[in-house]
Amino acid sequence: MARSGERADRSSAPEAASPSTDRRGGVWPILGAAGLYGLLHPYRGIDGDARLYVGRALADLDPAGIGRDLMFVHDGQSRFSLFPLLLRGLVEAFGPAQAALAVSLAGLVAWFCAAAALAAGLAGRGRWLVLAAMAALPASYGFPGVFRVGEALATPRTLAEAAVLASLGACAAGRDRLAGLLALLGCLVHPIMGLAGVAVLALVLAARDRRWLIALVALPLAALAAAALGLPLFDRLLQGLDPEFSAILRLRCADLFPSFWPGAAWGPIVVQGASILVGATLAPSRVRPILYAALGAGLTGVAVSALFGDRWPVLLMVQLQPWRFLWLTAVVGAAAFGLCAAGLWGRRADRLTLGLLALGWLFADDLVIAAGAGAMALALHTALRRTRIDPTPRVILVTGTLIGVLAASRLVFELSALTWLLGHRDEGAELRLGVIRNFSLVPTLAVGGGLVWTRAAGHRGARIVLGAGLALALVALWDERTVTARAIEARTALPGLAATVAHRPGAVLWLDGEAQAWLLLSRANWSSNLQGAGIVFSPVLARTWAERMDRLIAAGLAAPNDRAPFHPAGPRRPDDPPAAAVAILCAAPDAPAWIVVPLRERQDLPGNAGIFPLAAPVVTARTRPEGVSWHRTVAYGLLPCRG
Repeated sequence: MARSGERADRSSAPEAASPSTDRRGGVWPILGAAGLYGLLHPYRGIDGDARLYVGRALADLDPAGIGRDLMFVHDGQSRFSLFPLLLRGLVEAFGPAQAALAVSLAGLVAWFCAAAALAAGLAGRGRWLVLAAMAALPASYGFPGVFRVGEALATPRTLAEAAVLASLGACAAGRDRLAGLLALLGCLVHPIMGLAGVAVLALVLAARDRRWLIALVALPLAALAAAALGLPLFDRLLQGLDPEFSAILRLRCADLFPSFWPGAAWGPIVVQGASILVGATLAPSRVRPILYAALGAGLTGVAVSALFGDRWPVLLMVQLQPWRFLWLTAVVGAAAFGLCAAGLWGRRADRLTLGLLALGWLFADDLVIAAGAGAMALALHTALRRTRIDPTPRVILVTGTLIGVLAASRLVFELSALTWLLGHRDEGAELRLGVIRNFSLVPTLAVGGGLVWTRAAGHRGARIVLGAGLALALVALWDERTVTARAIEARTALPGLAATVAHRPGAVLWLDGEAQAWLLLSRANWSSNLQGAGIVFSPVLARTWAERMDRLIAAGLAAPNDRAPFHPAGPRRPDDPPAAAVAILCAAPDAPAWIVVPLRERQDLPGNAGIFPLAAPVVTARTRPEGVSWHRTVAYGLLPCRG
């Protein structure tokens, strides 16, 4: 029986590569996959959540300056991770710009190596397709546009993801102890991301040995006992959400609550799930539990968040954010599509299943099409395996043509949209890889490029040309920072502004600002949208931040979307700060010391302490109810506030 099972595994799984094949062809495919991964994960500098972690490091090094920022005074999350200690040492030694770059590079290398290990464990000869799918497919999760995996950012997420992927690779190779240690390492770097790996390993072990089910039941009971005893952190299991705190979170952090997610958030889950269910039938039996567990952990996490974060809120569940287990579902879903591409290409009928899955990935942001394509792919694959149907060549041709027409229409639409953006962008605005990669045509182009790359494996001249072209593209395109962004990170931009601000202590209100006050002025932010990112871990921060944002919105110094960024776009604040509002704010006992105002061309700023021009304009795209508009900042004006 065991031998017949092994034969069945070999017949259904992609053929294993021989050692000689690995030596001849292993380097070239992995170079292509690494280059593809680099191009689709460009470096944006101290951006996104990297601003929070770099800011935390700067606050630790300057407790009397940046350390007085509300976000760091009421920080409720940094003490649960080793990452802030590492980043603080690097920032102290090399400065924020170089530290962020070094951590981002380390995270990318670790993530790719871990993904390669997992791909090798999931597939044989098809490992390169699996790795390429993990590198190229848009593995995003949760509220659209918020979280992506494997990002080139100085955050603990990428490093923790790498540890978890390496853990699953070790599990696939039968090294369970190493897998457990790597998953725990991921928890030490980023507990929320690492817990996804622990959950998957627990499910895999329970599938192999039912005695592990005892541990799965005992751990929640132990957590409840700890909560009943009032132990720190666990006591939050018995705490609900204060109504005021809940209202602030639902407005500023709508991404925490699945009931607020639009259809574009659910489409990827459906396609990833369908890919996993189909891919599991093509994988060796020893790794199938990993695929199923990755899907089960993600869906369970969403269900727990919906019940105990959304419907009957529990403080710890809201803060733990178990819906973020979906990150592992997203990565494994991409890997499973690679398994499908390797295993379904042989038979013409199976290609229909592959085509339906590809259609679902192309339309992942459309729940109706994604769900329809995923369901039909799963149903067709099941019927073909059970020989319930045997489509004729004409049926295959007609169905394949319909899939191709739908896919082509999507690609034409996106190409038209990209062309429009290129033609209507403002002078100085650049559409870099970080924006273009969000179009579905990018993975399609990547497939074409991968085919060309594979064909070149046997031709030395083609390898030299393609290798040099890929290297040049990485050098020219990977670092997306503008001249101004580089200067801000190096803390050399606007020296006159920094010198003037130095004459008066206190926090700075930088309108539309993010981390500029920390990086350029070494000052605390009086209020910013960025401070709202961490309010889920601190009710005190949430209330103080919300009160200040409400004051700024009422005064015309901030926009409603600064308070509720996940809600439909509305009008932005007036370009010219109302003089009466500035006077009222500056008369308040807790007023900031300075107000920094971004200025457009020929904009005046009465009563200012100076106007400080930028070396190059900063052009940003802004979404309005009527469409996309461009905003050019050419200088910053400084208003003295509290004396």
